[in-house]
Amino acid sequence: MVVLGVSQDTVASHKKYRDKYGFGVGLLADPGREMSEEYESVKKRKSFLIDPDGTLVKIYHKVKPADHAQEVLDDLLKIQTGN
Repeated sequence: MVVLGVSQDTVASHKKYRDKYGFGVGLLADPGREMSEEYESVKKRKSFLIDPDGTLVKIYHKVKPADHAQEVLDDLLKIQTGN
């Protein structure tokens, strides 16, 4: 499993954030908003679950940071076990 974050901040901004907080998730910079516009997530906090083949499995439209990691892990488990 690969987890990536995307925001419209710069690479330098991501590096500063990662170094300051020890953030272990890869961060992709999208300052031109190309990816954010493609996924309709400009100025919105959304997450996307994409399988290894590149198929969009689920969109999380309302992300609550405190609960979101567990929500994604639960969904991954359901997908892997077929439940």
